[in-house]
Amino acid sequence: MVPWCMCRWLEERLLAAALLVLLASAAAGEKCDLNIPHRPRQGQTLKLIKRDWASHQLVTEVAAILLEEILMYDVVRVNPDLGPVHDFRAISLGEADANFEVWQGGKEAQIEEWVRRGDAFVANSHSTVAASGLYTLKHTVDRYPEAAFYQYLQTPRLQWIFARQEVAGEAAADPNGLCADPEWNCTNFTWQPPACREHTMRCLGLVFHDYTHYTQGILEQQIANNALPLAVQYLTTVSKEREIWEAYASKRDILFQHHYPDAGVDGIPSSTFVPIHFAPKKYGCNSTETRFPTGGFACRLDGKPLQILVSPKIEASPDAMHFASRFRLDDNDYEKLFQAWRDADGDAKVAACRWLQRKGTARWGSWIRFSKQVRMIENFPPMTGCFPTFYLFLLLTVGSAFLFKLPRMLWTCKKRCRRTCQALNPNWEPTDLSDIDRRQKDRALYTRADFTSKLVACKHVQFVEVKMALLRGSMGFASFYRDEENFCLGNGESCIPPPAGSCFRQMYTTPMQVLVYIMTSGLMRTAYSALTFAFATGMVGALLAEVRSTIDKNKQVDPTLQDEDWYTLFLMNMQTVASIMDDFKFLPTFFITYMIGQDVTRWLKWLQTMFSIQGRLHDLGLVIASSYRKLNDPCVGKQQRQMLFKWYRYLNAIHYLAYFKLDPRIGTSPDQVVQDLRTMGLLVDSECYQILMASAKLRDTLVSWLGILWHDELERGFVQAVDSDVFMRKVCDLRGILASLADMPDMQTSQLVRVMMVVVTNILLSLALVGYPTKMYEETKQCFQFWPLVASYLYYVCYRGMLHVMFTLDKGPFYGKGDCVNVDALLVSTERFAFHVFRTSFQTLPSEFRYIRKHDEIRPLREAKEL
Repeated sequence: MVPWCMCRWLEERLLAAALLVLLASAAAGEKCDLNIPHRPRQGQTLKLIKRDWASHQLVTEVAAILLEEILMYDVVRVNPDLGPVHDFRAISLGEADANFEVWQGGKEAQIEEWVRRGDAFVANSHSTVAASGLYTLKHTVDRYPEAAFYQYLQTPRLQWIFARQEVAGEAAADPNGLCADPEWNCTNFTWQPPACREHTMRCLGLVFHDYTHYTQGILEQQIANNALPLAVQYLTTVSKEREIWEAYASKRDILFQHHYPDAGVDGIPSSTFVPIHFAPKKYGCNSTETRFPTGGFACRLDGKPLQILVSPKIEASPDAMHFASRFRLDDNDYEKLFQAWRDADGDAKVAACRWLQRKGTARWGSWIRFSKQVRMIENFPPMTGCFPTFYLFLLLTVGSAFLFKLPRMLWTCKKRCRRTCQALNPNWEPTDLSDIDRRQKDRALYTRADFTSKLVACKHVQFVEVKMALLRGSMGFASFYRDEENFCLGNGESCIPPPAGSCFRQMYTTPMQVLVYIMTSGLMRTAYSALTFAFATGMVGALLAEVRSTIDKNKQVDPTLQDEDWYTLFLMNMQTVASIMDDFKFLPTFFITYMIGQDVTRWLKWLQTMFSIQGRLHDLGLVIASSYRKLNDPCVGKQQRQMLFKWYRYLNAIHYLAYFKLDPRIGTSPDQVVQDLRTMGLLVDSECYQILMASAKLRDTLVSWLGILWHDELERGFVQAVDSDVFMRKVCDLRGILASLADMPDMQTSQLVRVMMVVVTNILLSLALVGYPTKMYEETKQCFQFWPLVASYLYYVCYRGMLHVMFTLDKGPFYGKGDCVNVDALLVSTERFAFHVFRTSFQTLPSEFRYIRKHDEIRPLREAKEL
């Protein structure tokens, strides 16, 4: 069995759970769903007077729901301790802000006084006319028609009809303690006119009255000043309705205080209530209204429209004042509200909500004007609407930009560290071919090889061999030492120069090759940077979507939203930007097309000049080789071969110097390039010292040596005089074409045009950053849109890609990340040409005429190192 304490514990827990469910359902039912979009709060609290009779509670709840849930005010219901006559004072003192159902009967003077003083304002009046007074039932009037007029209440006959046994009233009917005041002088919560209290008149009839403060002495004055022998017994509303219902059911005669509009008594038609008529004011009766039974009022209390009284606070609030001035209920509205109140078992808030939902905006929409705009940023930081999407794109923009710059920053740091290490030993000189290779790799670090190219190169794909040769600094031309002994050997006995590391230029024809080229070229970097632009476009698009949503919310709140509102103007300006973008894009396109055409022409001229240099060197090689006629002569053959090797060295050195300060692997330092030539065996020590005297004109100086050497050989008789004219013309042509190649970096398009083109292109991209989201967000209001991002991405890739092509072509064919060429292929090709042309007639010499190295002759650095 379960212990008793355990059962008790379970019961408590179940009861607590049920209570929580009830509280949750009650909390969920507090709001009245009127299908209104989200609106910003007004940030202002309004205090509404809510009295305890049904009509006042219903009207107040209708106003409170609309003010709180439609106009977004903070509403507080106030139930004052004092009677309705003190509501004006409460409004003037700021204890309350509005009373949406003011009964004028007996209070006109007070209302006029407070309005005149500016402490309260009559905002509007309901269409329903309010009436209050003495009533009886229809069956009584049917039997005694004279009972409908106050004069007949003075007769003994009618006194006995309405006579009741005097019983005590109810203390609950006098919450303000008026019965204790001398003006009331009640006995057992029953008021009697002075004549009855003084026993000059016998009061047999009894009038059932609601709370003492409902008519605030008006009915009592009518009875006393018209000498009616009637006592007034104060009851709660429920007790009074019970007396009326029992009298109606038993066909008894009864007098009671009643007012309209009122919910009535259950089961009794409102037509059953018949008012007792008093004399109109125009007949000369005393119409002075006071709020005490001792006053002199004796006339009929005419029905007057129910008024809406507001404080200066509401008068200063445009939306609340607009509502107060438009809020108006008619008789049909009251009847529907009372019916809803009865259906809701007397819950005024539920009844008001149901009535509002049934009527809809067709009835109460004209009462509403919400001028407080929905703010795009209500709290900081904003976390609603499209702002989470904006933050996401912001992180993607910053993150992609950082990742885009990170490899370059790391490479720059690495490069600076390398320079620092080299600066520690500034006198370092190459002493072997491996040192040249290391030096050339260091020079090639002017830019880094991208990850994609390294990955493709690791797979030994030939598509990137030219590019990787430049980026890695490898040159087959510098990979061996030119040995005079090897050169002077006969055909078939010497070693030919090794091949170049790659071909001169690669052409891409298949789709796969084109894809590999795109992935390994600088265009891929443009594609990466376009992601940042696309993400930034997403940020702008999210903001524009939020602006559109804010405008739509404001239009739902207030359909009369003005066109000059800043949200609308902002959106119109964005659309103007989109229009400007469409009109502006012709100029950048024209500039880029023109500049790319110029740079393509210049880039092709680079290649034309390079091939011309190679051609002139080949011409010189042919002239020189054909002028030596005794290469196999036992007497002078060895000397002529040695001179051909000197020509061979000079021509290759000139070809190498042609790309000095152009190809990054060759470098820009005269000392270093001369050291490289010495290490490769293209210059001897004495020649190095001599040419460094003209470090500013290394190439031209070496070309001049060709002429000097030719004339020396001519004097010795080794070359033919008939070839001198051709030789000198070829030398001059070579010097001219070498100068043209050296001057190519200075033959760029006007920088003014180039700068202007970059400016207008960046302006266009800036306009596109705003224009494309604006243009493509017209049909939807979603925070994230895929196609605007794709369009912006492609737009950026196209224009920035063309700029990249222009700048890459402008850097020439030696830039590793562009459409590059490998001059190593030209150098090796020319060297092999000279090697074979010079040695084409070499035969094997007798051993006594073979080459013998002198003791002071320069040796290959490898051999010198071994010694």
